[in-house]
Amino acid sequence: MNVYAAIDLMSGKVVRLKEGKAEHLKLYSENPLTVIRRFYEEGFERFHIVDLDAALGLGDNFNLISEMLKEKGYKQVAGGIRDVQKINKYLDSGANRVVLSTLAFVNPQPLLPIKDRLTISLDVKDEIVSYEGWKKDSGLKLAEALTNFSEMGFEEFIVTSINRDGTMKGFDRKIAQSVPFEFRKKVLLSGGVLLNEIKEIEMLGYKGCIIGKDLYEKYFGDA
Repeated sequence: MNVYAAIDLMSGKVVRLKEGKAEHLKLYSENPLTVIRRFYEEGFERFHIVDLDAALGLGDNFNLISEMLKEKGYKQVAGGIRDVQKINKYLDSGANRVVLSTLAFVNPQPLLPIKDRLTISLDVKDEIVSYEGWKKDSGLKLAEALTNFSEMGFEEFIVTSINRDGTMKGFDRKIAQSVPFEFRKKVLLSGGVLLNEIKEIEMLGYKGCIIGKDLYEKYFGDA
């Protein structure tokens, strides 16, 4: 199973939000390169790098992320990536995959030629998938969204419980159980995931998971 360490960036620093809200921010490190190197040394080989500034329309951390992409490990980049030009900039800078939400919902056709390098982020609240920094309601239930994007040829998804994100309450079992079995081998679970839940998620048939705050409290809790 693929286990990703999440590295969320804001103003060039590593932070975690709670339920995606900037007012619930905790700073963990002012040096993201130190963080990715430490996680790699601890045995994590996959990284989910999120540009929160770009996602929230507050600027971007492209230059910093480009430096992080030179570090060891498999890396996917997310956060406010809403045009093909920026996707290609990240791929050219060394990203293994680029994670999209808004662009996939509003204009998926230009993405199809590079769909094998893309991951679709499906962020769920009250059974409905949201996009654009979790501010817009797609009107689709999770199974509908998975079906629609799979029919277009997309092969990897991140399913995030918005209400669990950054809470350390454990992954949302209701959402996890709602994903049809045929899709689970394509899905990374996210939102509140704890280190001690990795085996359970694997037993449910998922491709992998993304761990954030629980990881930081373990390694950077005194920051």
